Amino acid sequence: MSVPSCHTLQRSRAFAAIPSLAFATLLLAACSSSAGASDNGGSGGMASAGTAGAASAAAGSGGAAQTSCASDAAPSETVDVAAGDFLMGCNDAVDKECADDEKPQHTLTLSAFKIDKTEVTQDQFSACIAAGACNPPGCEWDCSKGSLPATCLTRADAKAYCAWASGRLPTEAEWEKAARGSDGAKFPWGNAPADCSHANMAGCGDKLQPVGSLPAGASPYGALDMAGNVVEMVADVYDATYYANSPSSDPQGPTTGTRFGGRGGGFKSDATWQRAAKRDWYDLNDSAASLGFRCAH
Repeated sequence: MSVPSCHTLQRSRAFAAIPSLAFATLLLAACSSSAGASDNGGSGGMASAGTAGAASAAAGSGGAAQTSCASDAAPSETVDVAAGDFLMGCNDAVDKECADDEKPQHTLTLSAFKIDKTEVTQDQFSACIAAGACNPPGCEWDCSKGSLPATCLTRADAKAYCAWASGRLPTEAEWEKAARGSDGAKFPWGNAPADCSHANMAGCGDKLQPVGSLPAGASPYGALDMAGNVVEMVADVYDATYYANSPSSDPQGPTTGTRFGGRGGGFKSDATWQRAAKRDWYDLNDSAASLGFRCAH
């Protein structure tokens, strides 16, 4: 294995230097939700900054670990996001932590859509497995904790679930509007600083929480956990410079690339990663114990 280039290597991709057998052992331990899924510390990595940790492709779709959790859980209820304009990108009027890939702030027009009120749960994903439409995750889930977010899944796994649930992964623009509303707020709940009443982030227990546990962190549309708990996959291929030339209406993201976007910060992410404008990226086959998703419709 080789360590890929990234804006940080302080995450579980650092395991790439370990021989493959040891890597697999560490990976399964890292992905265990019953153990608190404590491998990740940045947006999804091991330390206080960076992109989500990788659990290699072998631990993603159809990975070595299998879940036997029985479930017939229905997909999440959704919230409505109205059509119209919104400010996308870092708003330096309220946010002093703007990164280059969050600029320039720009006005976009989006069509109306719906988005899941909560992150997809282990119970919900298990129902997709039971229906034969989804592959098992790359780690064992604790079947008594089915309300935790579904993790140890690849982007392909997330897309398969959303298709089964009559949805799709949200575009990066849809995700950001659903998270912050139309007026460029710093966080889903507004401009007040991030704390443990708003987001399950670093210093708030260092483990996954059942989805929807922090109603004070709701977005203007009523979506929950759009900051914290798990980093959420989006449909877009990641391009650090995309904002400079993206379409002004319903952008779908770049058409080619080897990385996809993740948004919203994870349960061991520092406060800066909870900002609604913050962008993260992953290699296409990445999965991790603090990487999850929700669907748009």
